[in-house]
Amino acid sequence: MRKLFILGISIALVSLLALAACVPFWGPSGGGGMMGGGMMSGMPMMGGMTGYYSGVPVALSHDDAKTIANSYLASLNNPELEIGEFEEYSHNFYVSLVEKSTGRGAIEIIIDRYTGSYQSEPQSMMWNGKYGMMGSYQQAQMSVTPQRAMEIAQDFLDVVYPGTEADEIVAYYGYYTIMTTLEGEHYGMLSVNGYSGNIWYHTWHGIFISEVEEHE
Repeated sequence: MRKLFILGISIALVSLLALAACVPFWGPSGGGGMMGGGMMSGMPMMGGMTGYYSGVPVALSHDDAKTIANSYLASLNNPELEIGEFEEYSHNFYVSLVEKSTGRGAIEIIIDRYTGSYQSEPQSMMWNGKYGMMGSYQQAQMSVTPQRAMEIAQDFLDVVYPGTEADEIVAYYGYYTIMTTLEGEHYGMLSVNGYSGNIWYHTWHGIFISEVEEHE
């Protein structure tokens, strides 16, 4: 029984690693590659990513998504945090939480657009020096400035997503998340590590649909 259990765990880990290879993770020089454990644990596992559905899915309404996001926020029991960006994509809803007093980004989560399940974004787990897997540990001031992060992002976009442009930037603890546009319209987003300059493009969102208004 023990051998069968170990075998099952091994197969599951191999499967997760194979899926992890699908997410672009680039260094500032533009060289792509696979991530290690962080990619495996941070990979969004949803129907939209795997392409497999048991039937025609029904998307959550904005009201349903807002209820889930507000419930998650309440579960943190941190009155210092509030919802910042709230966007709907073809695969999920993107929600950012920001600090009220500083305006700085705190946490990024995604809500599956069909099941309503939620999880932290990969970079929010692995690169976040205050609210991520490192707990309350905070590193020194980021060596990559916002201006430099924008330059890195644009250099990446020029090669991988020609025609798109780096737009709004939000500083988190350990990294930046940058919105991208195409012909003046919102397109997607990517994150830049505040120390190494590595890039994590948010391929898991799918196609941008609309902003979710907090007070519709």
